[in-house]
Amino acid sequence: MTNSLHSQKTPSLPKKLLRGLLRQCAWCGGKGGFFTTWYTKTDNCQTCGLSRERGYEGFELGAATMGVFMTFGSIISWMIISVVVGIALVPLLLIAGALAVFVPTLGYPLTYTVWFAIDITFRSPTAEDFAQAQAWLDNRALA
Repeated sequence: MTNSLHSQKTPSLPKKLLRGLLRQCAWCGGKGGFFTTWYTKTDNCQTCGLSRERGYEGFELGAATMGVFMTFGSIISWMIISVVVGIALVPLLLIAGALAVFVPTLGYPLTYTVWFAIDITFRSPTAEDFAQAQAWLDNRALA
């Protein structure tokens, strides 16, 4: 499997981002990517075995930043739309408050899969990444 993953054509950035938004592995498109349930994450893709962190200690910070972008982006978009349409202040604030609670809560897995898409765009997987992925898949098969 290492050879097939290593020789796989690198997906385009839009394809990687779309996969991330669909909670899939940005590299292989495996469903669920790094999650066994909606909120329970693993260190490796359940399909291809690539590590989401790949030896990068700051990965969590990037995922948290994606959460901030998603949350503030949705709130700002809502506020702009509501001002243009002319929605009253109270409904505007109630919905903005709901977005502030529900977007980060429901979008939690997306922060990791979208950040992984960006990460593998700037730091393409190496032969070592694929070797570690294969070792992880082999260990998982033995268990």
